[in-house]
Amino acid sequence: MTQVREDRAALFSNLQSRQIQAAFFARVADDVDWAVQGTHPLAGRYRGKKAFMGPTFDRSAGVLPESAGLRVDHLFVDGNTTIAELVADSRTNEGAGSITATAGCAGSTVT
Repeated sequence: MTQVREDRAALFSNLQSRQIQAAFFARVADDVDWAVQGTHPLAGRYRGKKAFMGPTFDRSAGVLPESAGLRVDHLFVDGNTTIAELVADSRTNEGAGSITATAGCAGSTVT
């Protein structure tokens, strides 16, 4: 595993728990171009960290009794582009289960 790939794997592992998610977002550039794939309500393209946080993490905080713990299933790194397949290991207030979301960060998004 290359040093960059190891760094990205460690970085994305910070999304596993609400207590350490800030460490992930502290290293994501403010002008990140983020695409979340899928047919769930959080799917879409987000340009900028603030544009991403509100509709995703802030929104889900109201419907998840616990944090949206995200685990990395697959990670692709090529230069400044990182694509992570993330699985949400959480349940909604209504009892709905996990979703899989593929999120891509492109450009110089990690500091």
